[in-house]
Amino acid sequence: MTEQIEVFGQFDVRRDDLSTEPETGINSQIAIDQTRITSTFGGDQLNAALDAIKKKKNYKRGFENQSTKFYISRKDCPVRNFCEDLAGPNKRAEAIQMFDALFWSSWIACNEMPEQAKEWLDARVKEYKDGIYMDFICDCRKFRGNDADKTQASEMTRAEYPFDCHGYTLKKYIEEEAKKYKK
Repeated sequence: MTEQIEVFGQFDVRRDDLSTEPETGINSQIAIDQTRITSTFGGDQLNAALDAIKKKKNYKRGFENQSTKFYISRKDCPVRNFCEDLAGPNKRAEAIQMFDALFWSSWIACNEMPEQAKEWLDARVKEYKDGIYMDFICDCRKFRGNDADKTQASEMTRAEYPFDCHGYTLKKYIEEEAKKYKK
């Protein structure tokens, strides 16, 4: 796990760092194919099933640094991007820009943050300082980066599932607040 806070799309999963060294005795094509399979959601499930068969009766409970998931686009989340209700044709991309502007120039600069949002963010700052890993999951994207690079994605795809997310605004704020208290 590289980042303490990760911002994910609907179908992303947090992965541990994988070894880039190919296994000895396996030719390069098989190593590449195994890496491709492992890099998919189905591959993760397949690997977990194979590991369970190989390691019978080897159970672990309470993983160290297991990430806590926060669904930041749900209606009951106090920091959801409510600007999506106000945005125009490029609904989500515009809503993310509007949320970012509102967050920094009104909520932070003018100290006008709603009480529930402040409580939620303060709790995340405390968890961050305690070393807890957090995943912010948002519906504005299916996958981080939307599985397409910016040159190939159509305008329609980018409007529906943008590359940016309001979770990055929240992440930046939490990291900055945690640094203030460390000094």
